[in-house]
Amino acid sequence: MNIAWTTHMRYEKSLLDEPVWEDAKQSGLKYLHVGYESGNERVLKLMDKATTTEVITRSLQLSAKAGIWNHAMGFFGFPGETREEALDSIQFLAKNKDIVHSVGFGTFDLSRHTPVAKNPEKWGVTPYINPEWDLALDYYYTVRDGLSIEEAERVFEEFERNHPSNWDLRIFIREYIFLYVAKFGLGKLPALQFNAAKAGAPPSLEAKVC
Repeated sequence: MNIAWTTHMRYEKSLLDEPVWEDAKQSGLKYLHVGYESGNERVLKLMDKATTTEVITRSLQLSAKAGIWNHAMGFFGFPGETREEALDSIQFLAKNKDIVHSVGFGTFDLSRHTPVAKNPEKWGVTPYINPEWDLALDYYYTVRDGLSIEEAERVFEEFERNHPSNWDLRIFIREYIFLYVAKFGLGKLPALQFNAAKAGAPPSLEAKVC
């Protein structure tokens, strides 16, 4: 039909055959926003993510091979996640940096209608809900185990300072990125990525923790 399209997805175990990705490419898929979330197996299980790092790696390989841009989205500080496990996410991305086109990271938010907010005791979370804030969509919280909100923010700040600069894009609006990739493909990928000067660049965070 000669169309170009994009979508959000997660790393599905059912999408690990190369012909599936070739079909997606032929149908016009250009750009994927994918829920990476964590590179640690225990944390993925805590999230009920229904995937593994092996599945994530294979999906990254297949999407890159098919010429489909993968944008990996993740966060630090899921309830119960330790600092070491958060660093596993960084190490995993560093290990696969040649097949990860761009990333979008942040910290965990306790959003009102999520499974964690509905069952906080399951994840050891204590939400602080002010009844006067009836329109609030996110809550402040503390955790029984793992990174606090402030500690997760510090890990995120370290990641922002030290991750490979080519993961940062010169434009930030998802639709603009999609239009760029739809027109130029991955062949002009470096033109869309921000590249910091190599001389005098600080050591990467993955080098510090590996």
